[in-house]
Amino acid sequence: MLVQAGSSEEGRDFAGTYAEAVFTAQRTLAEGQDFYADLKRRAVAAGRDPSQIVILPGISPFIGSTEAEAKAVERELHELVQPEYALKQLAVFLEYEFTVDQLDEKFPDLPDEAPIEGHKSRYELIVGLARSEDLTLRQLIGRLAGGRGHRTLVGTPEQIADDLQLWFENGAADGFNFMPPSIPDQLEVFVDSVLPILRERGLFRTEYEGATLRDHYGLERPGNVNAARSAEPIPA
Repeated sequence: MLVQAGSSEEGRDFAGTYAEAVFTAQRTLAEGQDFYADLKRRAVAAGRDPSQIVILPGISPFIGSTEAEAKAVERELHELVQPEYALKQLAVFLEYEFTVDQLDEKFPDLPDEAPIEGHKSRYELIVGLARSEDLTLRQLIGRLAGGRGHRTLVGTPEQIADDLQLWFENGAADGFNFMPPSIPDQLEVFVDSVLPILRERGLFRTEYEGATLRDHYGLERPGNVNAARSAEPIPA
């Protein structure tokens, strides 16, 4: 399988032409729908079957038996963040140096577009998150701690399942790249409490249909290019 990540114009063009699975970070349903529709259009423009490119937004859910419990799980993780290390990691993506003295200040006024092409989509995601929610640096590194910029969900198993169903049934995702904020506890909670709900709703498999990741994603197996070439007649 060919898997692509990146949401720049160049990245989208590459994905539409070649990728079979796309790992992306979209924060709202509207953003997810726009990205999904755009990638499917690019696949069609490249002469491809749009069903053969699956869009998989990253999600990082904090799950509890109640909303209060889920928020407590999120808060506990945020309290474990080491600010000095987090700021250094943030500087890598934003090409901007921060100090611990700025932690409780509003996010600085940075340019809309990344100063370097390599981190363009991640740069725009982080800056957009900070601005849209008017976050301080401390709040921002807390939000990035679990999902590293991907969408964070906080709630009960039913609420998480409702959210995933909304995206799946409204043209924003073909599936999800599950990124547990902590392992193994939140991974186990998701498997034991969210997946059964999705199965009851007919949204998740009860058994595997094949033996490969390509099978699980419902992607066709490509023909062997070399075999096809060997079958061509040799010019006289």
